[in-house]
Amino acid sequence: MQLYLIRHGESTNNARWETVDGVFPPRTSDPQLTEKGIRQTEVLADFLALFKPGEEDFWRDPQNRLGFGLTHIYCSLMLRAIQTASILANRLNLPLIGLPEVHEVGGIYLESIVNDVVEISYEHGVTEAFLAANYPSLKLPTPIDTEGWWRGGKEDHNLPLKRAQGVLNWLKERHMGSEDRVAIVTHGGFFNYLLRAMLQISLEQPDNRKLEYSLIYNNCAISRFDFVGDRILLVYHNRADFLSDDLAT
Repeated sequence: MQLYLIRHGESTNNARWETVDGVFPPRTSDPQLTEKGIRQTEVLADFLALFKPGEEDFWRDPQNRLGFGLTHIYCSLMLRAIQTASILANRLNLPLIGLPEVHEVGGIYLESIVNDVVEISYEHGVTEAFLAANYPSLKLPTPIDTEGWWRGGKEDHNLPLKRAQGVLNWLKERHMGSEDRVAIVTHGGFFNYLLRAMLQISLEQPDNRKLEYSLIYNNCAISRFDFVGDRILLVYHNRADFLSDDLAT
């Protein structure tokens, strides 16, 4: 199979870093896309929809010059990923499946310091009722809790690597031995863990923060991996050349 990992479009939290006056707006626990993020995603959708007739060879188009031909789209259940993936799925006329397991590191939470004590507040995330009302085409492999998909609190730092390995195993069981072209809309932090699970790189580091953001990943950028026999090949990473300068974030 071919696996395409796609980071969501620019979120309101991402846009905090574009401030010019040094005052950052408040962070939110489950941010949505900005107007720029929506435009990025629309451009990405058009790029993924490109098709150029030519000799069809599953393995011999490492730059996707003939197009992408995606067959499956999955996404995190965080709002920014759902928004991004929904635009892609609609443009490509593909079903969309939500995977809670590919959420960003930490989950849906906010940290604040009160009297020198770190306090964590959280939300439960989207519900099936919310999805049915706002994203009816998104399907879930298994039901989620009626209060929302997130269990609450902040994810323990030991869990992202285990979660990444579980996602990798699930993908192999579902798609290995096929000519499926699978896209997952996920997050920058979780991508770093999933990459290491796939390529078996530095899986045991004392400080897991070193794993979390050691690779640059632009909003709406694409990384491609080819699964060939027992090998996983990194074909390219952080491809965002389809975005204009004003949309690259």
